[in-house]
Amino acid sequence: MLLKFIIATLLSSTFLQLFAYDLEEIKKDFYEKVVLKSNIQDRDKKFKLSESYFENAKEYLLIEQDKFTYTQFVSLIDLSKQVLILTVWDECERDFFPIGFDFISSGDIDREIETKKGEDHYIKSPVGLFDIKSGWRSDGKFLEDNITRPYGEKGRFVFYFGKQNSVRYNSFDKDGNKIKDKKKWKLIKSKLNFAMHAHSGTQTFGRVQSHGCIRMSENLNRFLDNNFVFFAYLLNGTEWLHPYEPEPQNPKNHELAGKYVLVIDSVF
Repeated sequence: MLLKFIIATLLSSTFLQLFAYDLEEIKKDFYEKVVLKSNIQDRDKKFKLSESYFENAKEYLLIEQDKFTYTQFVSLIDLSKQVLILTVWDECERDFFPIGFDFISSGDIDREIETKKGEDHYIKSPVGLFDIKSGWRSDGKFLEDNITRPYGEKGRFVFYFGKQNSVRYNSFDKDGNKIKDKKKWKLIKSKLNFAMHAHSGTQTFGRVQSHGCIRMSENLNRFLDNNFVFFAYLLNGTEWLHPYEPEPQNPKNHELAGKYVLVIDSVF
């Protein structure tokens, strides 16, 4: 009986060690791969978000905790500060632990003034808890300016969260003519194919300016990709299941693979 207890204890210990994660190591990796690779101005801004801010942000995640049934990566986006916060939800501790954060760019509905007939509208990035539906890797193509790559470098992953409800301004009259007086615009319901993806060009992250999707740096995209932050649906253990797109270049933390992002208007 005692022998069975010892064997069971050893097996249990081995199992826990096998699926343990090193929080400090992941935080260090994020700092080196994402934070230190930001430009100096952005890097300085990163240290202005206090520990109390993370605690306040965590409260919004805790509201959704029943959705997270195992230890995994969970992301939160604060549209007011234009940041993505990466956390680990620890099922045993029943708590979220921050890994780090990086600046993003979300939908800028005021840019609807630039929209011409037939062009894509500028839609507010939707808020809510979203789980990834599918995704693909960027072809890395430039726009006509030969500077901007709307989906980042070739191979960067586009995380797609499905068609979501949101709002935008209606800047055209019933005849399809542009309404030049912004005071006459109406806020209307709209739908957006909501995705998160890399974006490279002349823009500075940390302010609204996209058509509605969440733009991020190449480095943040690469980190989310390599650490399976949204790839739970594409893994069977450590086996990559995507039928068309290759697995990450430097895969790690398979056991923490997640699928959720919580988007909120503001952390108070």
